[in-house]
Amino acid sequence: MSELYMVRHGQASFGEKNYDRLSPLGVIQAEIIANHWVRIGRKIDVVYVGSMKRQTGTADALMSACRDSRMSVPEIIPDESFDEYDSASVFEAQIPGMVEEDPSISEKLPDIFSNKRVFQLLFQDAMNRWVSGDYNVPGVVTWNGFKDRVLSGACRIMQAQGAKKTLAVFTSGGPISVVVQESLGLTDKSAMALSWQIMNASITRFKYNTKGLALAGFNDIMHLEMENDPRLLTYR
Repeated sequence: MSELYMVRHGQASFGEKNYDRLSPLGVIQAEIIANHWVRIGRKIDVVYVGSMKRQTGTADALMSACRDSRMSVPEIIPDESFDEYDSASVFEAQIPGMVEEDPSISEKLPDIFSNKRVFQLLFQDAMNRWVSGDYNVPGVVTWNGFKDRVLSGACRIMQAQGAKKTLAVFTSGGPISVVVQESLGLTDKSAMALSWQIMNASITRFKYNTKGLALAGFNDIMHLEMENDPRLLTYR
C-alpha cells in the first residue's frame, strides 16, 4: 500500500494583522518536524503544499533539512486544493445571524481577538452553523464546496502517484479533518469537532490503494513531545 502523511502547519500568527505566517514558535515547530523526519530517515517521494504562507513555510523547513543533511529532496508541488477554508469570511458571514438570535453576542465582539476563550466559543458556534448547511450566505464558500475541493485534490494526487509511494501534504486542520471524515465515515458535525483537536505541527497518516483509504495514525505530536517543552504543544 501507499502512504499519505498530512501535516498541519506550525503555529500561525493569531491575533496579528497578518495571521497567515508562522509565528516564531511555529518556525521552531516546523523545524522539529523536518529534523525528526530526517533523523528517522523518512523518505517522502512527493510533497504537496497548499498556497498559504503558514503551509509553505512549514514545508520549506523540510526542504531545508533535507538539503542540509544531503538527503534526497522530494519533489514539491503546489496545490490549492489543500488550502484552509476562509475562516474569516465564514465567521463574518455567520455573525449577523448569531447576533439576531442572541443579541448579547454583540457585547462580546470587541474582545474576540484579545480573549482566546471568547473567540473560540463564538468561532465554534459560527463554524457549526456553517457546517449545518442551513445558514449558507451567497458569495461565501459552503462546507460541502470546501469538502469537495479537498477530496477531489486528495483523490487526484493518490491516483496520479500510483502504487508504493509515500506522499506528504502540508496543509491545515480543515482539510485534514475532511480526509479523516472520508476515511472513517464521520458526520459533518463530527468532522468539525475533530478539527478542533488537530494540533499545530501534528502528523496524520493514511494508507491507501485502489480499494480505498484507511486512517493509520491521527494527530501525532511525538516529535514535539520529545523536546520536553510544553510551549511547543499548541492548537492555535
